[in-house]
Amino acid sequence: MPSFAGSNRFKVKGSTFIENETINVHHHPSFDLGFAKLQAASLPQAMHDSSARDPPRCFPGTREEHLHTITSWGKGEWKDSSTHVLWMQGPAGVGKSAIAQTWVEGLEGKHGASFFFSRANHWNNPSKFIPTIAYQLATKYPSYREAVCATIVRDPLVLQKSINTQFQELLVEPLRELSSEDRDASDKAVVIIDGLDECDGLVAQDTIVEVIVTSVAEGTSPFLWAFFTRPEPNIVASFSSSKAKDLCWYLTLPVSRDADRDIEAYLRDGFRTIRTRYHIPEVVHWPLEEDILCLVEQSAGLFIYGASAMRFITLGPGLPGPAERLRILLEIGSNASQPLSKLDQLYLLIMQQIPKDILQNALLILTCDQLMETSGVEVSYMCILLNFSEATFYSLLHNLHSVLQVQPFGEHGARYLRFYHASFTDFLESPERSTPEYCILTHNLFGRLYSACLDLACAPLPLSSPDLATGRHCSECHLGGDMARMAAYFRAVIGLIRLPIVMFPRYQLRADPGSLDRLLLVKWNHPAAQIPGTSLRKDEIEFFIKEVF
Repeated sequence: MPSFAGSNRFKVKGSTFIENETINVHHHPSFDLGFAKLQAASLPQAMHDSSARDPPRCFPGTREEHLHTITSWGKGEWKDSSTHVLWMQGPAGVGKSAIAQTWVEGLEGKHGASFFFSRANHWNNPSKFIPTIAYQLATKYPSYREAVCATIVRDPLVLQKSINTQFQELLVEPLRELSSEDRDASDKAVVIIDGLDECDGLVAQDTIVEVIVTSVAEGTSPFLWAFFTRPEPNIVASFSSSKAKDLCWYLTLPVSRDADRDIEAYLRDGFRTIRTRYHIPEVVHWPLEEDILCLVEQSAGLFIYGASAMRFITLGPGLPGPAERLRILLEIGSNASQPLSKLDQLYLLIMQQIPKDILQNALLILTCDQLMETSGVEVSYMCILLNFSEATFYSLLHNLHSVLQVQPFGEHGARYLRFYHASFTDFLESPERSTPEYCILTHNLFGRLYSACLDLACAPLPLSSPDLATGRHCSECHLGGDMARMAAYFRAVIGLIRLPIVMFPRYQLRADPGSLDRLLLVKWNHPAAQIPGTSLRKDEIEFFIKEVF
């Protein structure tokens, strides 16, 4: 069996520290090491200014009332306010993330840190939350950086401890050592947490709320904390505690027709852009006024519907052009009464544009991306694993540009699938919403994915690769060749162990004798299988053993 001990290697050059209010630039190897470990443990994709994100923003002139109110609070303009926690809650698609993103970009020097959870894009690992917040604070406050790096050098395993312990040792204790200058700068700086309901695990969600509310109650952190979430029952309960009620400001962003004017402004601007792109002359009256108002009506207060509709009209292939896409879109609007039902109708329309002869392969890519790895699967890995050329891969996703994009990230430009909104992956995973034809949680797709892992894990591979032994496969797999294939092989081996618990009960390994027999052919002792860095959980390993034996 492969070894699963985790390790990461990074190179960082130099540091800047502030001591006794005097700036001294010097090299300090131990603090460099601590900062490198903090950087490695963080999740840069979840930061508000990450190049991996294509964040939604409020269209200029919209959501002004909400933005003005929370900006006033965030900039400390409220007098005699003991409210240090904001909770804005609302259902999927009403524009919470757009408000959070627009707000954080306008906070200027009052922004301390942010974390944008995304289940669809795999930015939802709770163990990354505190290190990512700490990393951002360390880049802003030199005395905090020195203190937190010293903590990590002293106890590197702190980065693997519980959320409660990390909060105490990586935030509370280093914050006590702030210089007077950093203390003034950090006072009531805003920390924004978007999409907590997409964080992996209800216990982790509740713990994050509890530890922050407790810190505010005890005065152990100087920040203002802002949460943007769906009103899931466990989160509602966490914010309804007696301790939270005294400290929180509650805002609700409902599905409301009050948003119609903002959605209409957004749609009109989108159509102006389309007319310019397609060189539609002014004498051509398109779209008609009633068409725009009909789209507003179909949106029914959901900004995500308007945004998805405009991307479909602009980018949606499979139909002759924007005018035809708009016509088809308007025809589906009268078939559903609830806002989410209308959004599902739009997603169904998008899926129906995929030609039937490639549909199952397109769904296999989506299944692989959602199930194979907790951190997402790089495009080059998926191509090797699923035995698609990259040209074929992109052609299979050609009809889905209105709901996802392939985006490079990192120093080497590794490419990943990025979904515009979690409501689309929610749709794909619900047979009631997507219908059995487009649902990705099916026995057939699971069987094909597991078979693909077996094909690669049993295939002939190079005997060794020094580059893989150094862990460079994670960042350089896009270079191709033996290194990319061996890195994909490693992912396939991990998939063989992880997938049975993820796919249960729709696909049961012990009910598939052919796959069980082929597991005996896997090269478990191949050098590529020994590379550390996996995030396999104990329950995944135990379930795999149970299914096999």
